[in-house]
Amino acid sequence: MMLTTEDIKTMQNFFTKQPVVKAFLFGSLSRNEATAESDIDILVELDYTQHIGLGFIDMKLDLERQLNKKIDLVSDNSISKHLRPFIDSDKKLIYERPIG
Repeated sequence: MMLTTEDIKTMQNFFTKQPVVKAFLFGSLSRNEATAESDIDILVELDYTQHIGLGFIDMKLDLERQLNKKIDLVSDNSISKHLRPFIDSDKKLIYERPIG
């Protein structure tokens, strides 16, 4: 599976309306090893000044509907210290909230 430019734009537009500061691709897509069965692994840095709660689950489901693809959405602060080095070595920035 490959992401199209349109997929990236859809994600960027989606994240502008969410409590997301930054979003990164990681995993097989970022390493160019994705297959047709691969999901889209996305790491997000959240803006905790906004209420999130169960909205995180809704964010994942809404993005899956918009892209019509399986998403694995992970928040930055939920990553195990054992997995972080692997994710950090893979991650590619796809969205950053403008400052100001």
